[in-house]
Amino acid sequence: MTEQIRLRIDSALAEEADEVCREIGITPTAAVSMFFAQMVKLRGLPFRPSDFPALDEYGVTLAQATAAEDSALAEIALSRKAGKLAPFTGKL
Repeated sequence: MTEQIRLRIDSALAEEADEVCREIGITPTAAVSMFFAQMVKLRGLPFRPSDFPALDEYGVTLAQATAAEDSALAEIALSRKAGKLAPFTGKL
């Protein structure tokens, strides 16, 4: 037995979500059903809402990630200046 649910979603978001569903081979109905099933199973959202999910995944703050990026870019710049970096040609 199924039930029809009407929800209001931003039209641009709905279009993008529909595109993602097509890319991964499911329907929006299947995606919402999976989301609801996980929400019921977990008794909450199946993810932690975040603007930066990768930060949560690695357990770092935005400041720590920014500092790591700055450090890596500085190291790359020094290596370039010293002639230690070769351009990537696409061949490993």
